[in-house]
Amino acid sequence: MLGGIKDVAGAENDLNTVELARFALDEHNKKSNAGLEFSRVVKVKTQVVSGTMHHLTIEAVDASKKKSLLEAKVWEKPWENFRSLQEINHLGDSTSA
Repeated sequence: MLGGIKDVAGAENDLNTVELARFALDEHNKKSNAGLEFSRVVKVKTQVVSGTMHHLTIEAVDASKKKSLLEAKVWEKPWENFRSLQEINHLGDSTSA
């Protein structure tokens, strides 16, 4: 289905996915002075729009090493060298080891 959100299995360690997740956290840190550090990408979904909307579930670590999960939406149009964080939300604490 065109425009539908689709799971992208196995993309969690893809270099572009990790770069997008780091970009999302960097933008979030700039806007909110959060000081979060990237840990890993937990889940990836994409949606074809004018470009691609990446729906990323990201595990991040704060200064006290507390892990949390965030969901970020990053809009990307590689042919225009365009990337924008559309939204990022805290989902809760991560319980992974």
